[in-house]
Amino acid sequence: MNINKICSWCVAASLTAAQLAAAQPGPGAVPTPEEVRQAISTQLPPPPSGFEWKMYKNTVFLKPAGWHELEGKAAANAFPMGTYATSPEPFSENKQFEMGITVQIFSGTQRLRGLEAKKAAVMFVKLALDKHKKEEVLMLSQMPSGDFERTVFRFRDAPPGLKPVIIHQFILANNVTDSMHVFTFESPEDTWAENWAKYGAPVISRLQVVPQLPIN
Repeated sequence: MNINKICSWCVAASLTAAQLAAAQPGPGAVPTPEEVRQAISTQLPPPPSGFEWKMYKNTVFLKPAGWHELEGKAAANAFPMGTYATSPEPFSENKQFEMGITVQIFSGTQRLRGLEAKKAAVMFVKLALDKHKKEEVLMLSQMPSGDFERTVFRFRDAPPGLKPVIIHQFILANNVTDSMHVFTFESPEDTWAENWAKYGAPVISRLQVVPQLPIN
């Protein structure tokens, strides 16, 4: 997979001029978060067949139509974290899905713990690396993109007694906004290729982070 091609527009350091113009309420005025969201919604292209646009906090991404949704908020390792998940399977906080998409947004790592967001992203990946064999790591790369550093991490997870799954994570860390976004697509290994092509790749290739919108 060519990640540069897949993510050709997935990270936006700022809104487009057209979006800002649409959101601007008057000369010298600063658009409110709701005005920015409204402006973005009017600028989005029609979603591909079988998908709809979803806005969660300061992210915009495709959601497969008809999938179940769940949002949550918690403190993860003392960092505020918002979580959004969607799956074709009914699920809850106590019942996990086998295939689905999860968006995790961490904020305040530097402010609360003195840990830069980009370093937090390295630690996040290392936690998974330490639990898996070398041959289970299928993809790992990092590169800067403006204020963001993006990490692509894919690995095989096969806990004893459970069905093996492939987990693909796209991580955006931004020291300026003191935030880290983790986009995860996972699927059973035996149907990975089909599910990635149908759901995972379309979602990852079109996601967008909007720094002008608040996270919390």
